[in-house]
Amino acid sequence: MKERSEKISVVGSGLMGRGIAQSIASAGYEVAIVDLEQKILDGALKQMKSSLDQLVEAGVVEDADEIIDRITMATDLAAGVRGSSLVIEAIYENPAAKREVFHRIEKAVDAQTIISSNTSSIPIATISEGAKHPERILGTHFWNPPQLMPAVEVVRGEATTDDVVEKAVKILRSAGKTPVVVRKDVPGQIAIRILYAMIREATWLVENDVATAEDVDIAIKEALGSRLEILGPLELADLSGVDLVNNVAKGLYKSLDSSQGPQKLIQDMIAKNELGVKTGRGFYDWKNDRNAAETIQMRDRHLIGILKEKQSTDSKE
Repeated sequence: MKERSEKISVVGSGLMGRGIAQSIASAGYEVAIVDLEQKILDGALKQMKSSLDQLVEAGVVEDADEIIDRITMATDLAAGVRGSSLVIEAIYENPAAKREVFHRIEKAVDAQTIISSNTSSIPIATISEGAKHPERILGTHFWNPPQLMPAVEVVRGEATTDDVVEKAVKILRSAGKTPVVVRKDVPGQIAIRILYAMIREATWLVENDVATAEDVDIAIKEALGSRLEILGPLELADLSGVDLVNNVAKGLYKSLDSSQGPQKLIQDMIAKNELGVKTGRGFYDWKNDRNAAETIQMRDRHLIGILKEKQSTDSKE
């Protein structure tokens, strides 16, 4: 593993923060994780060790201890971010809280330090409001679980400079990630917008009794998902023929759901406290028919398999 001289800091050690830190440390970077209390950081460290053990067993990582040794913990934000080339904020999705953290980070870092947010929904302009140097602020949206998902959406704010975007992309690529640049700071960026378009249409199909939730998910996984890893929707459009897409769209687009808010089915589920895994029932019965832990294990095994294949391909190039 190539050791890297640059330091990266991650503010927030929750599910996303610790996964981001683990993945970057796995690429040879020194990483500092910052959180409010030591017991929170201790819990994050325990989770990272467990995750790394899983990756060692799968043959994706060789030495978990070597990676853990690159990670330091800090409850003092200024000390944790000082000297970093890139600081990634990964706290909860609250604009005011993120702004306050960004202001504190700005006071503690060098003028050259890039500051980013892992937000998936809050505009960069909102987070960087009041910043002294908004030109060095951008979004770096990692996907869950970040230690297994290579894609990162690099979101350009209105004031973000080309140089900052290029440096962030370079760092992320060297950390084993696959960065894509979001050139305009639109709500949901790229993949979240497409995901929620799918959720909206899938919900419509269930709400209007076109198909069961299970059959909708099976159709997506077996008809679309099996090839989406290789072909994106626009590649599929090219393969099909843009003229064919045009002809199908003329009739189909009119019938697609265009709800401007969550559908009644979603609201009814919330009223009945059917919130998904957290309450035991959502579109599925997670107490009797489905096992959340097993589902997550299946997801992780699948993602680890993709990681191993990617490593094998990269080593041959």
